Amino acid sequence: MLIRRFVALAVCAALLPAQAQGLPDLGDASDAVLSDKQERTIGNRVMREVRIDPAFVDDPDIADYVKSLGNRLLGAADPPRRPIEFFVVQDDAVNAFALIGGHIGMHTGLILLTRNESELAGVMAHEIAHILQRHQSRLYQGQGKYQLASLAALALAILASRGSSSQSSQVTEAAMVGASAIMMQGQLDYTREHERESDRVGLTLLERAGYDPRGMVSFFERMQRANRLNEFKSAPSYLRTHPLTVERIADMQGRVEAMAPRLVPDSFEYRLARAKLRAASGSANDQVAWFRAQLADRTVVRPREDVYGLALALRRTRDFADAEKELATIRGGEGHPAFEWLAAQLQADQGRPGAAIATCRDALKAHPRHRGLVHGLAQLLLDAGRNAEAIALLEEKARATPEDARLHELLSRAFAATGKRLAQHRAQAEAYYRRGNLAAAVDQLELATKIRDADYYEQSIAEARLRELRSQLAIERDAEKALKLS
Repeated sequence: MLIRRFVALAVCAALLPAQAQGLPDLGDASDAVLSDKQERTIGNRVMREVRIDPAFVDDPDIADYVKSLGNRLLGAADPPRRPIEFFVVQDDAVNAFALIGGHIGMHTGLILLTRNESELAGVMAHEIAHILQRHQSRLYQGQGKYQLASLAALALAILASRGSSSQSSQVTEAAMVGASAIMMQGQLDYTREHERESDRVGLTLLERAGYDPRGMVSFFERMQRANRLNEFKSAPSYLRTHPLTVERIADMQGRVEAMAPRLVPDSFEYRLARAKLRAASGSANDQVAWFRAQLADRTVVRPREDVYGLALALRRTRDFADAEKELATIRGGEGHPAFEWLAAQLQADQGRPGAAIATCRDALKAHPRHRGLVHGLAQLLLDAGRNAEAIALLEEKARATPEDARLHELLSRAFAATGKRLAQHRAQAEAYYRRGNLAAAVDQLELATKIRDADYYEQSIAEARLRELRSQLAIERDAEKALKLS
């Protein structure tokens, strides 16, 4: 298992540090050595492993918030660019990273450290700039053509270093031995140029998207000050992968001074996301105490996000009754679908599945596109053995949001429970496809097409989809071969 994990991390990390340390001359995007197809191939290979890592945050509320924030910034790019996937990793380290192929990850520790939404948007804008300027591909060009395995070995060091345990340090050291010292030196040589470029592009994105550009400056200034004063036990991960200089900070300050000042209030979704991440981190009892202390000073108007966080932390301690009591104070009036989903979970926790299902159904009438409610109701229906209802719900929602892998996974489970094997494999194939695992998706469809007692129409659909995904898989494998032969 340890060997498999080591190999998986090596694959996962391919080019992880490139966004931070690779800095060849920009030039025109078409000059990059890697084609779009090759970049996507590496990115998909990386993300297959990231998504199965236990640290990957698959919570729909967190994922949807980070996606909306990222897309708002990306929409300010000129000209519009191809989509970028935004995701969150459960890790206390203060870090963020961009992956080749269009993927950006944020550590929970970094999100919790931000003091306002503009600071978080500033970090994300900086990472988006690395991708828009194709810094990863240019690192590959600047270093010469390296085999994919070599890139993976180097990047393993960055991924493994996100932890603070002695084991992660050993893995990092082993990975660094296996990586190319020349390649690492080349990355360091390019650092200043690309970091300055990402600062400039990021500040432009922030201003165009309606955030306060001072958020980027204030966050980086705090990182620099923390490093200088040793407020952390060691240098924050973000500083190790994004070296800051006095010149960079001064350049950002100069650019911001030329921009019109603006006061941008934090969105409620930002405050909710931070409360949810805090409630899930560290000791549950410590988080209960933290939220109670926050609320103790706000006896007149209690911030709803802090009440929500307290209820989440109480649920972790299995104090369901107290959690339900706290949550009840914010469910009326300006309610929120996340509050309703938590209420349903607490009802189910206390042995009231019928009430939980009813709560979800009622909330979905007002918030039909809230993924947490959809996933939650489907799970409750499946747990209650109400498979036909679950299938009807999931098929309806999958038609509306076909990119949601979790819907297809739940559909596969529902079809399995009702003995619909072909439909089960088809749904699982769609789930694998949306999680970037083409080979596994093809395997599932091959199983589906071997079921001879299935409906002819369903069989034809499975065969057509199999041909389509086999073609995509062949393209992906050709791109991998080209990379390995480079």
